Amino acid sequence: MRFMSAATAAALITASLIVTGSIAQAQKASDLVIETGNGVRHALMVPGGKGPRPTVIVLHGTFGSGAGAAAATGFAEAATRHGFTAVFPDGLARQWHAGKTAEPNSPDDIAFMHALVALLIADRAADPHRIYLAGISNGGMMSFALACKEADLYAGIGTIIANMPADIEPCRPKPIPVVMVNGTADPVIPFAGGEIGRTSGRGKVWSVDQTVALFARVDGCRSSKSAALPHRSGAEDTHVTRIDWSNCQAGTSVTLFRVEGGGHAQPGRHARAAHALGPGNQDFIAADAIMDVFANDARQQHVMDVRSGTR
Repeated sequence: MRFMSAATAAALITASLIVTGSIAQAQKASDLVIETGNGVRHALMVPGGKGPRPTVIVLHGTFGSGAGAAAATGFAEAATRHGFTAVFPDGLARQWHAGKTAEPNSPDDIAFMHALVALLIADRAADPHRIYLAGISNGGMMSFALACKEADLYAGIGTIIANMPADIEPCRPKPIPVVMVNGTADPVIPFAGGEIGRTSGRGKVWSVDQTVALFARVDGCRSSKSAALPHRSGAEDTHVTRIDWSNCQAGTSVTLFRVEGGGHAQPGRHARAAHALGPGNQDFIAADAIMDVFANDARQQHVMDVRSGTR
């Protein structure tokens, strides 16, 4: 299998941003180099403008890469439209190792992410109060682990086809905006929880209901409402229910996009290997939905900072 290089991804991203008119001036993606206890590691950064910016860090899935996620998930374009810097780090061996869920002697990815955030802040690329996490599949599980273990670093998380790792305890998240996107027929990350994938030994995850209930409780949400999204594509026999928790603590929110009949696929993107991983959905674009929530939170944070005199 061939993988996309950082240079190729950077060229594709820049071209895409110019063609789509997402920004007036396309800015070239750059390679970040981070020294860690596991050696030199890399992340691809697409700047959202000058000075510290609201920033989203996007974690790829198993067998993926930062460059591949930057070029293929839609987060680079969505982030740029909102004036966010987007960062796409590489997991070692093309996967993420989430604390206790990791095998013995596996890379310390929580320490790596801590170092990456510190570098972004030190280089004045990221606003330290507005750093968000988005993750797909294994990257989403890593995002949940970081929300549990490094809660003070992140202002919100968004996950696609991922649940909380089952052995994450203790988990001490802080109240933040949370967006989840899950398919009810996902054969890899089961909606009802349990073993990951079709074979044992890859670990277990909580159910979607248990995962979302944790964050609704932490955010102090007292009620929820659901609504069906308009069905825009007849090519796939799936539809989407959006569930929003309300009456939450100020500055927080919890949203679940439940893809009824959906498989292990990112909504709004082409579903790969649908015969094995299940159908996708084109009724909404997951990256856009997550970035909309992050952008709204970042605006509110900015207003509060101005009013309090911290800006």
